[in-house]
Amino acid sequence: MEPTPGPTAAFDLNQALLQSREQARAQWAEGLAQFQSQMAAIADSSMQEVVQAAAPAFALGFSFSAQKLINEEHEVLRVTLRHRGGAEEFSEAQAPQEGSAAWHALTASLLAGLLGIPVGSAPRTIEPKQTQPSVAVTAGAGSAAASPAADDPEAAGDEWDTGAPDGPEASDSGLEPLTDEEIATLHKFLGAMPQEARKRFTIEFRHHFQVPREVRTIKDRITQRRHKDFIDVFERELAGGTP
Repeated sequence: MEPTPGPTAAFDLNQALLQSREQARAQWAEGLAQFQSQMAAIADSSMQEVVQAAAPAFALGFSFSAQKLINEEHEVLRVTLRHRGGAEEFSEAQAPQEGSAAWHALTASLLAGLLGIPVGSAPRTIEPKQTQPSVAVTAGAGSAAASPAADDPEAAGDEWDTGAPDGPEASDSGLEPLTDEEIATLHKFLGAMPQEARKRFTIEFRHHFQVPREVRTIKDRITQRRHKDFIDVFERELAGGTP
């Protein structure tokens, strides 16, 4: 009879999964940073323009898919960007007729946003409540990163050193704002993170919420419920759990 795996074996398995997730995140970040370091702005977000601009990213192991889903009784178009290492990220918007010119135009705009390609005004997206996990052995799910130029690695871990939170920015219509107490609690949680984890969070937050490169700190960007949901998912992933 085969022995039942004990606590040690379970711990080793969890560590292996966590290591796989970290490796997937690292490969995603490296690939996206390499692509963004050489990309150029495009005139419009047509499918032809975006796919042509994204060609170097595809050569680096990225791919994408587009599908229609029902999200809270609404039809949405979800564009998912994947990396061959196992990490992925998606963006959603209200779906036009499938296969129509509007469908392809929206797909291109969402893909450009996921890759960080500078284009004209992008559509208002529906932020997911949480990042979707990868399947089977690909443990890195919902991972994203921005170019090192978007965030100074030396400064990323220092913006949380002071205990007093910055004032929140004005919230968008329809997005529930966090209370001052909730914001202060999130600041304290992020400030207590290990430096490497804090740097990784800063990079992923910048990419996911498309924080402009010229913005030097994300501290005052944590103001809405969707930001807290993103932090909750990151916390679970950091602890080695399933998002």
